[in-house]
Amino acid sequence: MVAFATLADYELRYGEAENPDRVEALLADATAFIASQPGFERLEDDEAQRANLIRIACSVVNRSLSAGDMAGFSQFSQTAGSYNASVSLANPSGDFYLTKAERKALGIGSARVGQTDPYSPWGGFDG
Repeated sequence: MVAFATLADYELRYGEAENPDRVEALLADATAFIASQPGFERLEDDEAQRANLIRIACSVVNRSLSAGDMAGFSQFSQTAGSYNASVSLANPSGDFYLTKAERKALGIGSARVGQTDPYSPWGGFDG
C-alpha cells in the first residue's frame, strides 16, 4: 500500500524531520491505520479526499511524534528551590488517533440509526 503522505508532505507542514526514516515508517503506519477504520472508502478521483488524506496522515504522525523523549510519561514535574514546573502530555504513548473533525473530513465514524421490531421472532433489526 502506498502511503497517503510523503516525507516531503510532512516536512512542508511541520518542518524538517529529525529522523526521516522514522517519519516515513510512521506515515506508512498511519496510512494502514486510516485505511482500517470502519466505513473508510478510498475514492481514487476525489481530489478533496486526497488532500484530506495527506493532511490527516501528517497530523496523525505529528501527534505520535509529539511525545518525544517523554514517551510513556503522562505527567512530568520539576522543582528548583521555590519554582515548580509541571507538564501533562496529551498523547504520552504516541498512539495514533483521529480527531472528530478528521473523522468527519474522511466521512467515517458517523452514527448509524436503525430500529427493532420487538414482535418479530428474530428481533427484526432493520438498519
